[in-house]
Amino acid sequence: MRGAIVDAAALALALVLAIVKPNAEWVERHFANGWYPPVQTTVTGLTNRVPFAVTDLEALLVFGGLIAWWIVRLRRSRARLRTAAMMAAHTIGVASILTVIFFCAWGFNYQRPPMASRVAFDPARVNPQSVDAYAKTIVAALNTTAPEAHAHALDELTMETRLQADFEPVVRALGDRANVTLTRPKSTLINRYLSFAGIGGLFDPFAYETIVNADFLDFERPFAIAHEWGHAAAFADETDANYIAALTTQRSPSPYIRYSGLVWIYGYLPREVTNKYPLSPLVTADLTESYRRYMRYLNRIVFNVQWSAYDKYLKANRVQSGVVSYTLFVNFLVGTARDEHGLPIVRGEGGGR
Repeated sequence: MRGAIVDAAALALALVLAIVKPNAEWVERHFANGWYPPVQTTVTGLTNRVPFAVTDLEALLVFGGLIAWWIVRLRRSRARLRTAAMMAAHTIGVASILTVIFFCAWGFNYQRPPMASRVAFDPARVNPQSVDAYAKTIVAALNTTAPEAHAHALDELTMETRLQADFEPVVRALGDRANVTLTRPKSTLINRYLSFAGIGGLFDPFAYETIVNADFLDFERPFAIAHEWGHAAAFADETDANYIAALTTQRSPSPYIRYSGLVWIYGYLPREVTNKYPLSPLVTADLTESYRRYMRYLNRIVFNVQWSAYDKYLKANRVQSGVVSYTLFVNFLVGTARDEHGLPIVRGEGGGR
């Protein structure tokens, strides 16, 4: 009886947190810039010391534990139907407890004020002509930067150190008052699934850990890491994370890091626009290699199921555009002016409202 009460209470609380969203200003002040940073810094400080992905251990304990629990209880039971019903209720209870932990650990960040309320974004600046001009600039930068990037490639540790220096001023400008501890990019035992599903990486909100697809080519990694660091810095929306990654890489003095950002930004621009401007043979070869890497293990069924589920997840967390949010950061790149340091002009600065 006590177990049923706990299950019901956990389910009720999870539903309340999923339906009744907290005020955006409260989340900004008391969660993203209040509760979250010291907790994240403490937990990430521990998980960064672990040489493997704690995410894998979590998955093994939760899913493996549930499966073993079901098997043992059903084998010992004489009334298996009744036991199965009870186990189903307990499983829902466990899922509800994890949902509550998710919101309290990180999920409330979905309710932070949107990026359009932070930066001096002018939608009038986003039109076919400006997007065309921006695409032309990106292609020219790709062609110019590619030889430098290949000549000045960075080892992983140096790249992460320089990327951090490029990253921290960006999230500070966008509203983070306290620095978070940046997560060490790790690979996962289910990396092949990530490749099957076309997933580049993920941020684990329970271990505060960054997972990056191990199949990524070297020049793809800086942007992908900066994207996941954006989530670690309490920016949950995919638009925000991509915008942060783009700003981080574009403002870097390292051609290797800048090139990574340019490659990713190019991929999100309208193809009918970018096709008008020729790429150098070196850039073309890199993009071809990237496409082959992406298609090597991609499974269309797994891809469609995964992204359909993620689209529903995002919309349930009030990201109305769903997975389309990955592409919307281009609007902010085109429609928001930047200062001499490559940082966006924010509301209240330089004429922002």
